[in-house]
Amino acid sequence: MIAISKKFKKTLLAFTLLGAAAAHAADVELLPGGLLTATSAEQTKPGQFKKAGPWRVGVSFAGVGNSWIVQMIQEMRFTASQNKNIKDFIFTEANWQPAKQVADVEDLLTKKIDILIIGPISQATGTPLIEKAAKLGIPVVTFGAYGRAAQSTTEVWAGGRVFGQQGGEFLRRELNGKGNLWVFRGIAGVDEEQLRYEGFRKAIDGSSLKITSEVFGDWNYAKGKQLCENLVLSGQPVDGIWFSGAEMTRACIDVFKESGKALVPMTGEANNGFLRAWKESGVKSVAPTFTPGLGAAVVRASVGLLEGKPLNRSYFSMPAPITRDQLDKFYRPDLNDSYWMPTTLPEAKVVELFKR
Repeated sequence: MIAISKKFKKTLLAFTLLGAAAAHAADVELLPGGLLTATSAEQTKPGQFKKAGPWRVGVSFAGVGNSWIVQMIQEMRFTASQNKNIKDFIFTEANWQPAKQVADVEDLLTKKIDILIIGPISQATGTPLIEKAAKLGIPVVTFGAYGRAAQSTTEVWAGGRVFGQQGGEFLRRELNGKGNLWVFRGIAGVDEEQLRYEGFRKAIDGSSLKITSEVFGDWNYAKGKQLCENLVLSGQPVDGIWFSGAEMTRACIDVFKESGKALVPMTGEANNGFLRAWKESGVKSVAPTFTPGLGAAVVRASVGLLEGKPLNRSYFSMPAPITRDQLDKFYRPDLNDSYWMPTTLPEAKVVELFKR
């Protein structure tokens, strides 16, 4: 018989315990099909936040303003409605105003909520609010990836630098690393916007691609269209355009078509309206995926914690982007432009909400 050292026994035991913990955490499926990946080994303890129902769930989100957020909230509400233990689901949104988000969370804490779901406007705004809830013994599920900078119980997020980098890499390949770029950013001062931009800049770093115009379109079709019209009328040369969100891409495609200007490569997103415009226009593009199913994921994480199940400290969604050859697989001509994918909503609900 081969002798087994004490050190090896300890290592084997550690891996066995880690595997068992991971198996327990896997009992809570936040999103299907491997769409969400645990990004930390640290987990909550079994029973750590267990509480008998019915529960009162408080939500503080940064703001609304585009169809992705509207659908994400619908997925959040639908998931909550399916759980008999969620008695009160109190949703607030701060209209992208830090002072209002602070007031919203402080008000939620006075309502004796059992768990807080928060989508911070920024780390600076969110961190002290998360800390305040944690000191009261209230578990916090955060939309975002802050790591040790915040005392979240569990963090769930997507997009960020990965989103920006996927678009930047596409433009770099398509333009052979040289040319003039227009850049359409999201809402100034929002962490997610900055992270997407940083990912894009990293992707083009070291190339001969030059940013000649940079604007903030607020992830909004109307504002994006006005800004794109201004740039087209200015006559500035452009070889490719990076967008922080697909509603702005769709707007710019419309501007180019209406003005008779030849299309250039533009980055998009997994939104049905963009996929329609992509298919109809033939523009060269790629579509990073930022699933509105995150709304369902944070509710499922909240339920798991209150049921006493162990969850990982952080999760992140980073699927490969949709490419031109996959367009027909994802585009839904029977649905309207406001539909985002992939969704956690059942097909009947999707048709009810988004039928064209």
